[in-house]
Amino acid sequence: MTLPHPVKCHALCMALAVSGLLLNGCATNKSDTSVVPEDHIQANSLPAWTTQPPQRSGMAYGIGSMEIYGNPTQAVQRAGELARADLVSQLKVTVSGQNTNDTTEFRLNGESSRVQQTLSQVVKSQIPKAELDEVAIVKTYVDDKYAYALAELDRVAAAARIKQQISDVEVKLNAMAATPLANGSRLKQLQQRLPALSEFAMRAQLADQYALISPERRRPALNAGLAAYRDAILNALKELQVHLVLLDDGARIMRGGLIEALTTQGLRLNDSADADLTFEVSAQLDTREQEGNQYVFANSRVILRDDQGKVISTFSKQAKGVSGIKQLALQKASEKVADLLADELAQSLVTRLR
Repeated sequence: MTLPHPVKCHALCMALAVSGLLLNGCATNKSDTSVVPEDHIQANSLPAWTTQPPQRSGMAYGIGSMEIYGNPTQAVQRAGELARADLVSQLKVTVSGQNTNDTTEFRLNGESSRVQQTLSQVVKSQIPKAELDEVAIVKTYVDDKYAYALAELDRVAAAARIKQQISDVEVKLNAMAATPLANGSRLKQLQQRLPALSEFAMRAQLADQYALISPERRRPALNAGLAAYRDAILNALKELQVHLVLLDDGARIMRGGLIEALTTQGLRLNDSADADLTFEVSAQLDTREQEGNQYVFANSRVILRDDQGKVISTFSKQAKGVSGIKQLALQKASEKVADLLADELAQSLVTRLR
């Protein structure tokens, strides 16, 4: 019998060995699935939208997910809330050159006093928050661990609705602007105009929303007529004259600081009794020293009266000033009291004088 060539025999043995290894490897992979990561198996079973939102013209999407702790229904609800938030946050990122929560509606010539700033905050806090009614949860998915939700917004429909709401607000403002001012004092005429500030604030909020979702990403500009009407109201506010009456020694000690701070805040002080508003201020001063610092506590009581002497509001609050120098501590306490006066004036204009 002829023996095989040694080289051929060696090659044959090697081929058989390699074939055996390959077969063993296939058998091992088939019987042991642990080599495939578990998260990879789960990801492949998820709907595509849970990781990549749809791409449709004129639509916006948001994805939310929540780990399930006992109740899948609650997890789905929470995932929906997160999906809505994700949608809105993505819209905010895409807005270029725009400032949401814009405050220019209450600025005069690009500037605003403390009274105007506080007035803006108070007015905005009283208007209902505008919602994006068109945001809907269109898909949900639940597996063993997580709940998923997909939020969808028809941007075209939402933009059209908001544009109409802005137009409705402007109709109200135009009617207000066309109404002749009644005869009376500066304060009475300002009172007639004050309700318009709420409409301007509502328009500003709607304009911010429009900038979020509209294709042009721009706030609709206020027309010249309404801008002039708004400025007239802010000018009337700026022209209000305030009489400061200091009732006791504590208040009189703070006189210089109060006058300086109130003037800086944009208030027009009038020493005569025919001012539009009168602040009656009393204060008990308490001075302390601690670790090299001077503390001045001003326990103040304030009465605000209108031009007829009627009490509009009263309040008692403490203001504190701290400095290494006693006079500077007193100055800071006086400034804090002035802040209280300005804030109370703005609050009263919105809630008590309308």
